[in-house]
Amino acid sequence: MSQAAALAWNSGHRQAAIIAPDTFNYARLRTAFANAWQNLGGNVVSNATYGDTNDYSDVVKRLMAIDSSEQRAADLLDLLPRTNLEFTPRRRQDIDFIFLVANPRQGRLIKPTLAFYFAGDIPVYALPSIFDGTIDSAENRDLEGIWFTDAPWLLDSAPPLRQRADAELRPVPGPLQRLRALGVDSFQLYPRLQQLANAEVPSIPGTTGILSLSGNQRIYRALEVARFRNGKVELQALDISANLD
Repeated sequence: MSQAAALAWNSGHRQAAIIAPDTFNYARLRTAFANAWQNLGGNVVSNATYGDTNDYSDVVKRLMAIDSSEQRAADLLDLLPRTNLEFTPRRRQDIDFIFLVANPRQGRLIKPTLAFYFAGDIPVYALPSIFDGTIDSAENRDLEGIWFTDAPWLLDSAPPLRQRADAELRPVPGPLQRLRALGVDSFQLYPRLQQLANAEVPSIPGTTGILSLSGNQRIYRALEVARFRNGKVELQALDISANLD
């Protein structure tokens, strides 16, 4: 969460809107991001949650306050029933970016819905869950422009160690690839822990990110930044460490 917040903050954004599933586990993610964002000095100005659906219109309308705009128009028509009013809904104007918690299927529906409701120009940032590891231009075109952070294991098109793992074990989908990368890092990191503890090396490049040892002796991993462009995932040379504890 802190890295997603730092990415948005370092990009100059200050006013956040959050859209996420309405389940308990995702409520914890929403809260964690909101806390990380507010600790940086940002504001959360809008929240919306969604259930199991294929139509995100109502969710996006709540997020962008378009439902309030429509209600004001309805109230005017009640007051002036014989007036030929022309009405175009307006979204709220105080949102710098949207933090989206979604899987790829949900994201492919939500992102175009944002564009339909006049929010296509607002930057969208997401968790690694938005990417399933599949490089499919046709499938990913509806995720166009979304920023996210993820492990090098998934973002590198053909890391030799991953190719070897897939060949000797078996290929697995994106979410399980992240677990596999965690296992690889655990195995490779153990013999080098003392080097990190003694500050002989500041960090170690791993399959889940750049690994370092924090002051409280916890392993910290810095993820890579990527963005969907033309249906493909493009790595972005951005430093998101400046505002992290």
